[in-house]
Amino acid sequence: MTIDVSLLLDGQLSAAQTAESLAQCAQDAQLRDRFTLYGLAGDAMRGVPFPDDGFSRRIFERMQREGVRMEPGFDPLETLPKD
Repeated sequence: MTIDVSLLLDGQLSAAQTAESLAQCAQDAQLRDRFTLYGLAGDAMRGVPFPDDGFSRRIFERMQREGVRMEPGFDPLETLPKD
């Protein structure tokens, strides 16, 4: 089974598919990285703030440059601590 990380994060898989997908993530570093990045991107688009170590700021800035749609009126960089 090839997992769709987006469906996993959105809770759109059955319980069995979720369990299998999480087991695959536990075994595969690339899947774990994709899960993390998709989660960060989803949080940014929904306007969910979280602490930053500089990595998230770079992700948000890249998303802005690439024109990714975010929650109207939300600026994720505004909620992050200044360097």
